[in-house]
Formats: sequence, structure tokens, C-alpha cells
Amino acid sequence: MTLASGKAWLPLGPILAVLLTPAAAAKTFNLEGNHVPDQLLVKFAPGLAAPARQKLLAAAGAKVLHTFKSGALQLAIATKGDDKALRSVAQQLAAHNGVVYVEANAILRADATAPNDPDFGKLYGLSNDGSTGGAAGASIHAPEAWDLTTGSKSVVVGIIDTGMDYTHPDLSANLWTNPGETGLDANGHDKATNGIDDDGNGYVDDWHGWDFANNDNDPMDDNNHGTHVAGTIGAHGNDGVGVVGVNWNVAMVPLKFLTSAGTGALADAVKAIEYGTSLGVHILSNSWGGGGYSDTMDAAIQAANAAGILFVAAAGNDGTDNDAFPHYPSSYGEDNIIAVAATDNKDGLAAFSCIGRNTVDVGAPGVDIWSSIPGNKYDKLSGTSMATPHVTGIAALIKAKFPGATAAQIKARILNTADPIPSLTGKTTTGARVNAFNALEEDTVPPNAVSGLSVDGTGTSTVDLSWLPAGDDGAAGTAKRYEVRIAAAPIEGEAAWAAAARAAAAVSAGPASVHAQVSGLAFNTAGYLAVRAVDNVGNVGALARSVAYAVRPIMKLAENAADSLDGVGHEGTWGLEQDAAKGSVFSDSPGTPYDVNVNASLTMAPVTVAGNDVTLMLSTSTDLESNYDFGFIEVSGDGGATWLPVDKLTGTVAWAAKTYNLAGILGAKTTSVVVRFRMTSDYSIGKDGWKLDDVALYGAAPAG
Repeated sequence: MTLASGKAWLPLGPILAVLLTPAAAAKTFNLEGNHVPDQLLVKFAPGLAAPARQKLLAAAGAKVLHTFKSGALQLAIATKGDDKALRSVAQQLAAHNGVVYVEANAILRADATAPNDPDFGKLYGLSNDGSTGGAAGASIHAPEAWDLTTGSKSVVVGIIDTGMDYTHPDLSANLWTNPGETGLDANGHDKATNGIDDDGNGYVDDWHGWDFANNDNDPMDDNNHGTHVAGTIGAHGNDGVGVVGVNWNVAMVPLKFLTSAGTGALADAVKAIEYGTSLGVHILSNSWGGGGYSDTMDAAIQAANAAGILFVAAAGNDGTDNDAFPHYPSSYGEDNIIAVAATDNKDGLAAFSCIGRNTVDVGAPGVDIWSSIPGNKYDKLSGTSMATPHVTGIAALIKAKFPGATAAQIKARILNTADPIPSLTGKTTTGARVNAFNALEEDTVPPNAVSGLSVDGTGTSTVDLSWLPAGDDGAAGTAKRYEVRIAAAPIEGEAAWAAAARAAAAVSAGPASVHAQVSGLAFNTAGYLAVRAVDNVGNVGALARSVAYAVRPIMKLAENAADSLDGVGHEGTWGLEQDAAKGSVFSDSPGTPYDVNVNASLTMAPVTVAGNDVTLMLSTSTDLESNYDFGFIEVSGDGGATWLPVDKLTGTVAWAAKTYNLAGILGAKTTSVVVRFRMTSDYSIGKDGWKLDDVALYGAAPAG
């Protein structure tokens, strides 16, 4: 048999050695990867007649399983699982002139790397196909991210917590070791145990972290919490043991300041932050909180920020709004902080999770999270403490893939690439749950500059803006988000942008235009606003011109400084109390704890207004049983026939000023506003209660 060209077909067999060129012999045919045993895919040249094909197949011991439309064949080869024999057959076939190609029947996957850790199927937070009762996709999409990187031991994560069981078989391989306290000293003694501060950092033999609660070099976990957090961040992956962390490989530094009871002192927490900063860790993970604002801790976080360290922090488990009731350390204002809310296996907001449209950044899985605990064991825990290490883990993956990324760039990637979910809309700054795969995208092209920026309207504390949509890569695509900044002078150039303050802006992007309302502006003020586009990995577009604004003039319509009860409606035990900080104040239970099963109100006198652009300002402090007893702030625009909710307070919070714009709450035809404060308690525990002072309404002057 000859080809049309006159070239003769050569039979398989005796002349194989002649045809098997070095190049053919070296081919692997994709057999080095995962593939179906005893199968090959083969394409014969169109001119090869059927008898010649059959002869080749018989010589290879092959059976045709399927013929593709392209003419290629799926073959079963009688090699009994012997890959060496299968490779030999592939080489024989490929060497023949009548064969176009030979390849393995490769095992494909849903673009995701799955580890062999036996408990991987329990980790819905990493990968969720819906088979365990959750919603498919309600996870951080770790397997897809692992196609790009599984982490790096060069990335150092400080875990400020209850310590870590560093002997746990899932964690020991990823325990950080201090190079300055490792090896032998000049006297031949082990630096880890020689009783000398070999690296001169003030801590003796701190070869794998420090215990600030007990002031020693053994940060062993005696609580469970820290070991659980560490397992989510960096349980060693693909080792056939237990669980897998977001990072298969990472260097974790246990920084223990919480005791076996799960509590710790402020000073010890600050020492842990400062220690991590001095080590030069890349990320600090903080699944803890409480204690109110501290200048000392704020300064430590500022120093970490200056050192380029990302500070990931739990939003808190009180179920309250951190915009109104700050939770520390997540509510400090430093740019390196990521505050994390908790979601469940259906992408719902966890009932216990704190929120905050302006103070909580993003959500992550935090309900029934399976991870390591001390003693070579595993268990489920829930909390924003469990959500936080998911975000810390993603930050470490980003640092592994992009070693030069700054803390700001890592934060931008995490927030800008998160998946929007309904349960977090309006509850966090992003309204989204983190996505590890998205966060690893490679993109260096910034959006184009915003154009058409204009002021469309003003309120007494708001400004409405609009502009034309910006692209993602230059003018192509659509920008992920926009950042609005505010200043007293025109915002021109990078220095002016850096000095300008971030504005609280609710942005709504449409296909033809983008609208935003900037809120929280001081009364009777003017200034300038500028907008820049940001893409999905944090690249920032060029700065365009800023626009001038002036809020609508406003005046104080009424104020009650709690000097008397004249003109004030009060039920139950509401009355006046002398407060050490404020003097005379309103109190739900003057001088005594409040009672159980209370539902009593303090109602201000009606105030005449001109339209619904009204702002309520007041001072308040609460000492209420958290999530059981509440203070409700309510308003009415119809003389008390209908009460509309403004805020719901609970827990213990020191005196703070509150401002509420009522324009979106009151009806458009409002001519009178009544403010009511309603206290409710359940059947147990009476605390100090709710105090109020300086209740004032501001708005445009009524006609006449």
C-alpha cells in the first residue's frame, strides 16, 4: 500500500528500532499526569487504509472503545495497569508514519486542586458543592486557588491567640522557627535551650514564638481556640493527615496572650502585636476582641501598619452594628486592618456576627468550621474567630504568589475580588464573601480616570454625585468599585489625594452612569470631592478633577439637654439622673438597675419641621444585657400614630455622640417630628440601663 505521494506504509514490528527516533522515544504523551489506566487516544492519518489500521491495533493489543467525530479513537490497551508497558505501546504507535498523534486519556478536574487530607470533605469553608446541606459555591474557592499556589514557607503569619499545639501532626510542619535562636552557639549549645537571648530581641530562647500570658517561650495552646485558628490558616496540606489549611505551606508564629480561660490582658495583647512587628511577620491574625478603645493598642497597630503588616481581625460575635458600637481591635481606623464578619454554609450572615457598613470589611465562613484542636484532635467551632483565619489564609496565599505585594495591595485584592452575596449587602463595606481564587488574578492594568463628575444635589449632611462609568483595564470592561475622598481644598495631584479623607459614600453603578451619596458631612460646610476607579485586584485609576460642594444650610430646631422632664412623656421608671461625666441625664432607671420584662418609653415633645431633611443628634450610653435587652430609637412623622425604627442598641457602650439623618425614614410630607426612646428587657438580669443627653433636631427653618 502506498500513499498518493508514493510513500510506502511501514508495518509495525521488526523495523520499529529504525523508526523509533530519539525524539519519539523521549515523548511522554501526557502519561506523567493523572490518566485513565490502560487507555490511549490515537489519531490515524486519513490515508491509512482499514487493514493497515487493524494490523497496528492488533500489534498494540488495542480495542476500540469509541470513535470521535474527528476520527480519533479511544483505545483500551491490555497492559493491566502497568504504566511502563502503556508508555511502550504509545511509543510504538507514535513512531509509525501512519499515526498522527498518541496521547493519554488524561484525568480532568473542575480546575481545582484537591488534597488527599481525609477530612477535606468536611471543610465547606474551603470548598462547598452543596452535598453537605449547604449551598454550592458558598466557600472561599480554595481548590481553584491551589491551582495557582498552595502557599510558601517564606510567608510568615503571626497568630495572636491562645497559643498553638505545635506538636499537632497537621501543624508541626508549618511552625515558624526563629533563625536567630536555632543551631549551636559559640559554646556548642543549642540556641533554642541555652538560656541566652541569642538574637537580642529581648526574649530568651524564643525559637518558635512566645507566651505573653505566662511570659515564657512555650506558646502551647491550653484552650483549643488558637490551634483551631491555626488549622484553618495553615494545616499542612496533601499529607494524608486530618484537615488542610488555606495554605498547605506557610510559617506560623504562635503569639499567645490569651489564657486557658480564653481571656487576656490588654498589655499582653499589645506586647504580642509589637513582638510580631519586630519579627517582621507579613500578617497578624486576631480572632479576639473587647475592652473598648485603647490608645496603647492603637499605637501598636499603627506601628504594624507603618511596618507594612496586614492586621486581620474578627468583627465580633455580639450580633450588633460596629458602626454604632465599635468592636476592638477590628474597629480601629488604621488602613492595614481587615475586619471580618462570619457567614454560614449557605452564604447567609451568621446570627451572632457583628456587622458594619462602614467598619466591617468582608465576610468569610465562620459557622461550624472543622479544624484542628490540641491533642491531635479535630472539632467544630463557630464565630467570627473562625471566619478571620480564612481571610488571613487568603492574604498569605497572595503574599506567596506575589512576594512583592504590600499590605495595602493584599487588602485591596481581598476586598475587591470578594463575591457579593445578598446577606452582606449593606452589612459590610464590600457586601461580599471572600474568594481566594479571584484574589490571585494577575492584572497590572489600572482603570481609566473617572469623567463627568458632577454634584447633582445636596442635603444638610449629604451630597449626591454622578459620573460616567470607568473601565477595568483602561477603558475596557467595568471598574470593580470607586473610592470617594473629601478635602477642604481642591484635590489635585497624588499628594492631595493621599491627604484627603475617605468619604462615606453609597455607590450605585449603572450601565450609563454611576451615582453616589456622600453622607455624614458636618453641618453648614463646603469643600471638594474627588473620585477614582479601582479594578478587581486593587489597581487604582488616574486622578481626575475634583468638584466643589456646599451642603444645604441647616439650623437647630429643638434641643433637650435633660435638665427637666417638662414637656417630655415618660412611662415606667424613666426619669433624671446625675451622671459623673454628663451631669443631669435621662435614665430608664435612675440610680438602680432596670427591672425585668420592661417595655417603657421616653417621648420628646413634637418639633415643627420644613420637609423630611431632618437630622437627629444625641448622646447615649448603654449598660444592657447584650442581645437580650434593647434600647430602640424611633421617630414619628404623623403625631405618634406610626413609629419608625431608627436604631437598636444593646450591650455596654460608653458615652458617645450619635447622628441620624431621618430623610430616608420620614415621609416626604412631614411637618412635625416626634422622637421616642423605648427600653425593653427580658425576664432575667437587670443592669445599669440606658442614659440619654443632648437630644437635638436639626433641619431647614420652617416657613414663617
